[in-house]
Amino acid sequence: MGNNGQTLIEDLEGVLQVERHMIRAGTFEGLEQLAIRKERLLAALEGTPAELLVRVKDLAEANQKLLGAAIKGVRAAQRRLDMIQRAGRTLNSYDKLGRARTIGDGGNSVERRA
Repeated sequence: MGNNGQTLIEDLEGVLQVERHMIRAGTFEGLEQLAIRKERLLAALEGTPAELLVRVKDLAEANQKLLGAAIKGVRAAQRRLDMIQRAGRTLNSYDKLGRARTIGDGGNSVERRA
């Protein structure tokens, strides 16, 4: 591997470090562009001995774990928001026999009687 290969590895490490910073900061808007850049760098590094890419592999795996944790956090927040929204529309209760029942969530309709 020549000097160009080492430069490509350093460029990829830099991209992975930027990606890590973006994930930790929650700025996901630019991740798609970084992914394209990573793919190009990885394609250019095809055939590089695995032992030279250990640090890159470690950085990529760490970023993958961070991204997985971020996705779990977003999903948990979404579930919580859904629960809060449902709480404003419904009431969970129990009948005389102890069976759970939901009161409400019939929409915002007004019953008209003649």
